[in-house]
Amino acid sequence: MFFSDRRVRGARACARRAHRPVARVMVAATVIMGFATAVARPAAAAPLDDPFIGGLSFTGPTSGNLAAVYWNPAALGLVRGLQIMVGGTAHLSTIDVQRASIDPMTGIPGGSQATGNATADGFARPSLFGPRSYLAISSDLGGDRFTLAFATFMPWVEQVSYPLSAAGDEPTRYHALKVDLRNLALVPALAIRFGNELRVGLAPGFMFSTGQLSFAEDLGLNAGAGAENPEAAARFNVASGHGLGDAKFSVTLGGGIYWRRRNLELGLAYQSRPIGSDRGVEVSGQRSSATLPPLAGGGPVSCAAGQTDRCVFGDLSYKLPDVFIAGATWRLSPGLELSAMVRWLWMHVHDRIDVRLFGPTLDTYGLPQHIVFYRGFKDVWDTRVRVSYWWREQLRIGAAMRVETSAVPTDAVNPAAVDALKLEPMALIEIRIARRIWLSGGYGITFMPSVDVTNSVFKPEYASGCFEAGGNLATEACQARLDGRARPTANGRYTATRQDFGMTLTTRF
Repeated sequence: MFFSDRRVRGARACARRAHRPVARVMVAATVIMGFATAVARPAAAAPLDDPFIGGLSFTGPTSGNLAAVYWNPAALGLVRGLQIMVGGTAHLSTIDVQRASIDPMTGIPGGSQATGNATADGFARPSLFGPRSYLAISSDLGGDRFTLAFATFMPWVEQVSYPLSAAGDEPTRYHALKVDLRNLALVPALAIRFGNELRVGLAPGFMFSTGQLSFAEDLGLNAGAGAENPEAAARFNVASGHGLGDAKFSVTLGGGIYWRRRNLELGLAYQSRPIGSDRGVEVSGQRSSATLPPLAGGGPVSCAAGQTDRCVFGDLSYKLPDVFIAGATWRLSPGLELSAMVRWLWMHVHDRIDVRLFGPTLDTYGLPQHIVFYRGFKDVWDTRVRVSYWWREQLRIGAAMRVETSAVPTDAVNPAAVDALKLEPMALIEIRIARRIWLSGGYGITFMPSVDVTNSVFKPEYASGCFEAGGNLATEACQARLDGRARPTANGRYTATRQDFGMTLTTRF
């Protein structure tokens, strides 16, 4: 957000030039917005990923603001004085699920039993130390050699909640009723200048993971009670609470390089997955609960002396990706900049969510104690191009385009993970509202086509087949059950919409 004296002099010079660069920016913004609106429809972001860490503003691996703690710690060397940044991004989103009909006895798609439709929508607001918020402070220690910073944010978060039904027949129940996975990062960072134009940054992180996963488990196929029968479904709510004391702890590592040569700036950064654990992050579900199927009497699982509170405990584990970020900025003329960047998210490591349940009477009631949710994600490429223009050091305007590949293969799309190729045009603005205070904001709308799943990887016949095979892991059905694919089908049509609104406030002393 704040530049060296050389860049400030450039901004002043641009005010004395003709207004032609401004016109170029406006034409580029119009083309970007019009193209995106014509080719697709609104959509949501990839599961787990927050694409706007630091707010929806002028961020990236070559941007000299406090969001560099994530985007490129080396770029912190461009930040001058003592600065404080508070940012947040809100979004208005909708996920619409239209499931295909099934056979009432086998659960295979194409039968006469309607499964219904469901819609999850809402307005998600940022909260301090919560999802979609960013808080950072930095100091250059009175010179240009070292810059220290500290930031807190949630780089990985997934939240979706479907409406509940009194009859227990929610269309999404076997894949998700509520998903709320949070990973809070507390990150100190250091940037060091070598020579005149080279800077290196380091940002070790401390991650605190919490979560909640609510779902139903179809026990009817194994018992011969028919497919997707609400009367034969157990319900589980694996929850940790979202306080810092409820979280499981892990460590990450980040670093980056920044280099400038005349009008060209280059940045390269890396953010690691949690280090030292093959299971990835863990969520301790000390606030979990289980409910018996109505055919088994219904009601919460009880323990000694009829105790139902704190009778069932759970544990979630899943893997987070490594992230590689590269970008460049060209100063085309005084005040006019063109930036491009790409993020490579190693989402392929996130293949499942592993659920372990503990309770002295779970086995007595015939309830499963190990449940796997197949994810099968693939790597994501997030590319962005941005053009921006400074006007008299008081105002900066910009337009950007983000293109992101899908994290979820089409056949693995389900109510808990809806994704496809996305385009997101964005409009950005930054204003100096006082001598030491800057306010920036942005708006983005994401576009993608609806996803039609006709051959879901989730097949209910795997559950019955493994039961008939006596749990023999040499069979294909039991291998699928081990992978988490022996669940009711997710065939159907999925539509997601999302609009993002961001704002960031920065003070400089």
